[in-house]
Amino acid sequence: MPSQNSDVRALLIVLILLWLFFSPDSSDPASLTPPEIAHARQARFQGALDVLNTTRWGDFAPDAPSSPSSTSPPPPTEPYEPAGEIGKGHGDNHDQGPRFLNITGFSQLDGKGYAWEDLGRFRNRCREWSQNALPSATTAGRLDDDSWERSIVGGTWKNATGTLHGTWVRRPGTVVRKAAEYNLSAIAPGAIWPSGLGEWGRNITGDHGKIELRIDEDEGDGVYEEKVEGKTSRGASLAREIQAVATIQDDGSEASSWSLLLHGVHWPRQGAILLTTSSEKYDGIFGLPHLAPGPSFFHTGQHLLNETLGKIIQARAKSKYGFPGNPWGSRMEEDDSFPAQCEYVMYLQLHPLELSRRYESPQLLESYIEELERELRHPTGAPVGRIPDLRASMVAWSPDCSFFLESKGPPEFPSVDGEHLVGMKEAMFTYTAKEWLIAFAAVMLGQIWLFKAQMKQSNTPSTTGRVSFWTIGTMLFADGMIFVSACAWSLNATVTLLPCLLVTFAAFISMFIEGAFLSEVWKIQEPERRIREREREQAAAAANRNASSSSTSTAPPPTTQSSSQPQPPTTQPAPPPPPPPPPPPSQPRQPIIVPSDGDIDEAEQLTNLLSGASALPLPATARQPGQAAPTNEPRPPTPFSTITGRFVLAGLFLLFISAVATSWPSHIRSFYVNTLSFLYLSLWAPQIIRNTQRNSRQAFSWRFMIGQSLLRLLPFAYFFLREDNVLLADPDPFAFLVLLAWVWIQLWVMCAQSVLGPRFGVPKGWVREAWDYHPVLRDDDLEGVSLPIGLARTGTGLTSSSSPTEERGRERAWSVVSFGGPAAAAEAGEGSAAAATGGAGGTRNCERETEKEREKQKGVAMRSVDCAICRELLEVPVFNNNKGSSGSSDSAASGITGVFARKAYMVTPCRHIFHTNCLEGWMKYRLQCPICREELPPL
Repeated sequence: MPSQNSDVRALLIVLILLWLFFSPDSSDPASLTPPEIAHARQARFQGALDVLNTTRWGDFAPDAPSSPSSTSPPPPTEPYEPAGEIGKGHGDNHDQGPRFLNITGFSQLDGKGYAWEDLGRFRNRCREWSQNALPSATTAGRLDDDSWERSIVGGTWKNATGTLHGTWVRRPGTVVRKAAEYNLSAIAPGAIWPSGLGEWGRNITGDHGKIELRIDEDEGDGVYEEKVEGKTSRGASLAREIQAVATIQDDGSEASSWSLLLHGVHWPRQGAILLTTSSEKYDGIFGLPHLAPGPSFFHTGQHLLNETLGKIIQARAKSKYGFPGNPWGSRMEEDDSFPAQCEYVMYLQLHPLELSRRYESPQLLESYIEELERELRHPTGAPVGRIPDLRASMVAWSPDCSFFLESKGPPEFPSVDGEHLVGMKEAMFTYTAKEWLIAFAAVMLGQIWLFKAQMKQSNTPSTTGRVSFWTIGTMLFADGMIFVSACAWSLNATVTLLPCLLVTFAAFISMFIEGAFLSEVWKIQEPERRIREREREQAAAAANRNASSSSTSTAPPPTTQSSSQPQPPTTQPAPPPPPPPPPPPSQPRQPIIVPSDGDIDEAEQLTNLLSGASALPLPATARQPGQAAPTNEPRPPTPFSTITGRFVLAGLFLLFISAVATSWPSHIRSFYVNTLSFLYLSLWAPQIIRNTQRNSRQAFSWRFMIGQSLLRLLPFAYFFLREDNVLLADPDPFAFLVLLAWVWIQLWVMCAQSVLGPRFGVPKGWVREAWDYHPVLRDDDLEGVSLPIGLARTGTGLTSSSSPTEERGRERAWSVVSFGGPAAAAEAGEGSAAAATGGAGGTRNCERETEKEREKQKGVAMRSVDCAICRELLEVPVFNNNKGSSGSSDSAASGITGVFARKAYMVTPCRHIFHTNCLEGWMKYRLQCPICREELPPL
């Protein structure tokens, strides 16, 4: 038995791995940041905020021509049109050439700086994207000039909180910028840049890819609304703080997807969103208003950021930690290693809602949208109908890496290639996630119901022995992974906590029931494993004996002194040889032990008596006198707790590999997911193999197999076929069709095994020959060693019987059975009548001789034996292999009547015979012979 310390060590290792995998990073970034760096960062942020407060629209014009007399056409840029107080700037700045700001990333540096030559191009693309998304406003003339930013476009969501996903294409910039051209020490002298950076991170090199945006907009303190003379202004006078997490995947390169955090401003009345990243080499949030499409966007965005950024700087200044990191950094985790990465400026234009009802005035439409958003945030049960999707167009620009990313969609791309960015509001996303979690919990409960029904049918050792351990183990492993995933989700879930707990409960109950049934399967199939282990040990011992015998035969014989060698002379004669020792006293012959089921074959008794042995062989564990004790004791069976530990370690390994796979390229990650799905849905393959090995037609009910297949395919159908799934996974209909076909093939193979036989179409040499419980009984030799015990006879007649009941059975054992037709049955009836009426012994002997002659002609006879289970008489047909009757006996054995006759009895490997119903009922509870307790193969 394994020591208890081994289980304790395994449990300790599992707990350590769980702690390392799920424990959060508790390191404080403030304790790792030098004080001088934190103070320098605070001073830089305060200086950038002061620059933002004192600058006006037009102070940042890096793409302005260097002199008015320049003959080259200037790059496209926004014209400066002062409009009262909004957009008021320095009108004489147009003649001063390029203008920069004293903000990191926006200042004029020695040598080549950022690719600000494309700033005008970026603004023009933003205007074009808005015109394409708002065709009604373009037709009305509100987007022809700067007046569109002072008017209400209408028809878009006022709160953009939600999830968007779509595809993008890459456009090169006007100028080419490479990482080696930048002097990062001059751009951000306060940062510590590692040497040998090479290419920057987050650099897009492919031509196309995918993007996912998770937008979070707070309507609390981060709101600024401009009012003129106490009245609400129109257009871009309302601005709200917003942030988004963008996950960009480059399909044209081997790099995996990466995420970045963007902060910015949302102008709800225009449906325009401007976001930017920030880092040590680029304070994008402080220069964001200068990147806006127009002066009205600049003015409201400047006021909003002055308030929100100022509050954060003041709060951090009062804190004892100061600025351990950049609060507006683009990295998902705060890190002071300052790796150089490409920066992004992203513009989003929300699309108008697709409503089935048309509204006469924009005011009614805006009122309906406000009520709809209020119902989504605070549900009251009002009938709102179908909730429109959240749609947006995107144009992103990297000012340091010099490239553009634009969403694919009309009018530049057909609708089949993309619809720009499509998603749903956060409230709708949460509601949809709740629905699918409850549906998934219902699927798990359905699996539990099917499993409980199957356990009622497989409640005996015989039916449980047919079940494949790995089929149930695959189900248990998958449900265990679902349980772990649901637990991890429940730890961070807020709105979806109750559905997550329901899934966790269903997965736990399923895992518990499957684990209990799997332990029962493991315990019942333990004798099979012992037999296989014994066979392997015997094969290894035979190989060792063969190797030792071959080495002994090749070794040279020992040298002995030759008899022809001259001997020294002797004077005395040699003494006579000693007399031989007296023979050992003969041991008394051991008595013949007759088992309770009947006689032993007479030939077997005779052989045992002549050899001086007992009538029955000694047990395998018995030792002869003087024999050494065996050195290799049988190993104890492996406990199920060890198997459970292996399952846990395999699950942890799979979790680790899956976590690493999130950083793999998309095609490798897809291959990994499809491979795991294929292996999981191969759960019926081990059962097919076991049916073939054990010669078992069917182990599960059809309701269980079809139901489990459908229920376990439903989650794959949702994620592989539905585009707007909760994980935003890319649909793959072809992969799902392959998985569906594979499960369908497995079910058809099991159906063929049930109808045509478990080994139909399998070559005989591939599998071990299985035991046939309904063999054809042939009296092919005098000893009858192939017949069951109690049916064998010798050349002089039947085996001797000591009881009158057995003698009467022997007398009945020679009655001829008619397998040939009514004539043979009539002959048998006449013989039975004559035997009944004849009173003399001579008549009986004559009748017996007549029956023997008929047996020889027909080739089949009925013999009787007592069934040890029911104690009733069992009559079985025995076929002769005599030369004169071989043809008739073969035809009778292979005919339909012979097949049905063989179904009435069952013969065990230990040569005991029983009624079929008796032994099948016995094997439902024990897989041991009722007489000798030998282990029996399952049916």
